[in-house]
Amino acid sequence: MLVALAPALSMKIPTVLLMGFLGVAAFATVAPLQLRVLDKAGNAGRNLASSLNIAAFNLGNALGAWAGGVTIDAGLGFAALPLVAAAITLIGLAVALWSAHLDRRLVPANA
Repeated sequence: MLVALAPALSMKIPTVLLMGFLGVAAFATVAPLQLRVLDKAGNAGRNLASSLNIAAFNLGNALGAWAGGVTIDAGLGFAALPLVAAAITLIGLAVALWSAHLDRRLVPANA
């Protein structure tokens, strides 16, 4: 959706629709990620793990704002922002896939 948003920024209705879809997609990731963190933490560490998960979301928001500021300051303009956001999203996806791969490797053979 972010890649599609870049050329659509000059058109009001497609931009509004894509932003709405982007909001739904972004919000839909929160619950599964929170559940994964809580499952990994176990009963004893759920409160700490939950607070660290939210802190990570806040850090991601801050880093995204910083990357957007750097993009605009570099003279790339507002149209480049969705593409920078898509690149950051791909990095996050790669980290998530790597984490899932590590989980599969750590599962005992008799489980």
